[in-house]
Amino acid sequence: MKVVLFCGGRGERLLDGSTIQVFTPKRTTDAPKPMHVVGDKPILWHLMKWYATHGHTDFILCVGFRGEFVRDWVSELSTVRVDEPTALPGVPCHRLLDGEAAGWSVTVVDSGLTAPVGQRLRAVRDLVGSEELFLANYADGLSDVPLPEMIEEADRSGAVATLLAVRPPATLHAVGFSSDSSMIRSIAPLAMQDVWVNAGFFVLRPAVFDVIGPGEDLVDAPFGRLAQVGRLGGFRYSGFWRAMDTAKDRLILDELWCSGVRPWAIWEHPVHDELVPSQSRAPR
Repeated sequence: MKVVLFCGGRGERLLDGSTIQVFTPKRTTDAPKPMHVVGDKPILWHLMKWYATHGHTDFILCVGFRGEFVRDWVSELSTVRVDEPTALPGVPCHRLLDGEAAGWSVTVVDSGLTAPVGQRLRAVRDLVGSEELFLANYADGLSDVPLPEMIEEADRSGAVATLLAVRPPATLHAVGFSSDSSMIRSIAPLAMQDVWVNAGFFVLRPAVFDVIGPGEDLVDAPFGRLAQVGRLGGFRYSGFWRAMDTAKDRLILDELWCSGVRPWAIWEHPVHDELVPSQSRAPR
């Protein structure tokens, strides 16, 4: 199954003045968000390794800001590769034949310097339009969600788009006001409320292209239209998920990696299915 990864974000909220967060010793401000490092590898590598462990090794990287970082990194993944033509003129598919990425196919597509995610997806329509289902990801978060279950549910439901839904960060608190005053009647961690947020892991059908208009992002208007007609699915999951939105988030993921507590690193375990117990699924 093809995997579309959106790699064009600037990652401005990740900046903290450090020069050790990216995969090459260049200024942090030069690096697109997926090139910021967890452990000694870009978060993009962790995500691609996670998909590859699940058997999905055909990657389409939608680059934008400083896309050469991603291109250079892809070229370093393998010393032996075969370039094959694709449906996009002048955009080859790199089939990697050795190294830790042996067996991966990687296509890097310039999807616009400042384009929103919806337009980055439209830029690769010719590469995924013939698929029954394909995967997509914001490329800035990690999870141990049981991907086969998510794909199965998306397929069974008939949804045009299915997103991973997770609890919001526990550090935020929900505040409830009295209806006729400014007095607060309740306050509790947002994670304890019946609130779910989009985690940026998607299973999509090509019909999604029919609802993304010119200039639109992926979620707000297009997914809103799908929700109105009952074609937007959600896979609720209460297990591990962490987005790398800020320097603090990157530090937390880096500390988890260095401590050996790496829930997303399913390739380090001999039996992957045992890593995600059924009770980690949220009740429907």
